[in-house]
Amino acid sequence: MIHTNVRTILAISVIALFSLSPLVSCGAFKKKPVPKPQRSTPTVVRDIPTPLRGTIGAEARVIGNSSTLVSGIGFVVGLDGTGGLPIPEQYAAHLEREMGLNGISVANDDPNSPLRGMSPRALLNDPNTAAVIVQAAVPPGAKSGESFDVYVRAINASSLEGGKLWTTRLRVGPPSTYADRQARIVAEAKGPLFLNPFAEPGNEYDAVSRNVGRILDGGYVTETSEMQIILDNASHQRARQIVRAINTMFPSAPSERYETARGIDESLVLVQVPQRFADRREEFVQLITHLTIDQSYPEIYAQRYATAVENQPYLAGDMSWCLQALGKRALPAIRDLYDYPEAAPRLAALRAGAGLEDPKCVEPLSKIALEGPASLQTDAIGLLARIEDSMIPDQVLRELLESDQLAIRVEAYEGLMNRAINARKRRIASSLGTSNRAAVTNGVIDRQLDVLARVQISNDPVRGVTRTLVAGKFFLDIVPFGDPLIYISQQREPRIVLFGENQIAKTPLLASAWSDRLMFASDDEGSPIRAYYRDDKARRTYTHSDVPNTLPGLVEFLATEPTPGSRNRGLGLSYSEVVGALYEIYGQLGMEIAFATEEDQLLASLLRTTQPDEIELRPETSGGETTLAPLDDPTQPVVENRPGLEPRRTLLVPVNPPSSEPQSESGATTPNETLGGTGSDEPVMRDE
Repeated sequence: MIHTNVRTILAISVIALFSLSPLVSCGAFKKKPVPKPQRSTPTVVRDIPTPLRGTIGAEARVIGNSSTLVSGIGFVVGLDGTGGLPIPEQYAAHLEREMGLNGISVANDDPNSPLRGMSPRALLNDPNTAAVIVQAAVPPGAKSGESFDVYVRAINASSLEGGKLWTTRLRVGPPSTYADRQARIVAEAKGPLFLNPFAEPGNEYDAVSRNVGRILDGGYVTETSEMQIILDNASHQRARQIVRAINTMFPSAPSERYETARGIDESLVLVQVPQRFADRREEFVQLITHLTIDQSYPEIYAQRYATAVENQPYLAGDMSWCLQALGKRALPAIRDLYDYPEAAPRLAALRAGAGLEDPKCVEPLSKIALEGPASLQTDAIGLLARIEDSMIPDQVLRELLESDQLAIRVEAYEGLMNRAINARKRRIASSLGTSNRAAVTNGVIDRQLDVLARVQISNDPVRGVTRTLVAGKFFLDIVPFGDPLIYISQQREPRIVLFGENQIAKTPLLASAWSDRLMFASDDEGSPIRAYYRDDKARRTYTHSDVPNTLPGLVEFLATEPTPGSRNRGLGLSYSEVVGALYEIYGQLGMEIAFATEEDQLLASLLRTTQPDEIELRPETSGGETTLAPLDDPTQPVVENRPGLEPRRTLLVPVNPPSSEPQSESGATTPNETLGGTGSDEPVMRDE
């Protein structure tokens, strides 16, 4: 009995021990850890109008949506003895290092190299070379291979005339960071310099500065940039919704490597500019900012935005972008406002409809372009030119070319030429056939198509404008409508645009330019025009007895390179020299025509991206002077000018004739003898 009780007690003890073991192993008798306090990020809520809630701009910031300043120190060759001035040692050391990396050294014994046995320092001191500061504003979201204009300032030259920039690497930031090895290289620049076309070639002491210039389309992007969308409140779900919304409304082309939007983490989305918005980046940024994140019911949002623009006209601009960002499914709500009695809702709807290329907005836009207030006409012309599925814009734009207002004529020309280029591009792509359709979608091929379409426009009866490439230097656009006008571009593609049908030079004629180095003369009405040109740089003199009297022919004659011993008739002038020659003939009443130039948009763009500041250029040796150089201001000189030179000025853009009276025949330099009169069409060239 006693043994039985002992067995029972032992069994109960073993069971109790095993039942407690899990608790012991789990640390049931250990002290529980005290939870650590967690820092919570406060939720960001923006104070914005109710209709804009739910858009990307209401919940995130868009970074990289403006132009990026890039800069570098470059080297120009081909000057005519105006370079090689003293150069601050900081620049010299930088350029010597860059030249050494590119094989320029006294050890170079290549018999075919013009730089054989030449040291970098000797090259810097050569009077035909110059160090320059290169600046540019790269557009937002620029892709590798895209081009842009470049602004150049001389460091050690009194004139950059005739110069050509060697390939220069451009870093992000102002010029004062040129030696910062950490600064990212995103572009390169090279090419011939375009100086003020109204300066006298070879005369460095007139009122026009020659130590500043530009290279039209001379910069090339080497590293693609992307815009960033940074969410105010990190959320994987919201980031995915933003990516889905952008890719739904702006799908990437087959040639593009990535989708338009890519999510990186819960607070960052990267966005690349689609190819079709390459020339409309600011518009794409606005559409992204005003894009509705929830894409489930675009028709409902469209009606909501249309109601908002009616009830809150001060939001018309924002609501217009919101409506366009919804795509073509918003068109029914947009069309209801095309004839709205109040101006703000009506114009907002028309802008959105034109952005979506709705043919139904052609009629109201045409009415504004033809009869509306001057403040709205140019905007209406630009919107009208975008609508491709109608021929009415072509008719309206051609009619507007007859306007007596310069801004309207130029805007109509720009729109008509762009439509002609797009039509030619479609024809070229169509001619490739379906078997080559995949090749057309390739990014490189697409850019080549764009170049082919832009380089020549002919036989376009719908639009009536033509374009030719003159001597490989610039485009000559003919717009045979309205009063005669010469229009000069100073951005991107170098262009001389001739308006009107009677594009001829007057005879009799006597006009001279550039201290009588260039002269034109014709004795009687209808008689041939003779030309004389003394090229001081090449040390040659050219005379021609029968120069074309039509402006297109005269432009080609001025630009065509002369060939010794052949009948190739021309003077071989650069784009800026051709413009200058035309301006002198115009100013001396050699043409019954108006003259206008494009505004200097490049310098304005640079000024928006720079913060002028002076930095110290410390001497390399004891006792030397410490100078201040305003490197970051593109309108200021890099170093002090030599005594006797005029102070630096920005590029001049005159549109009126020079104040001097036309030169009389008695004051000319024996025109009959100087201008030849050989009776032969073959050019006469003499070595001096």
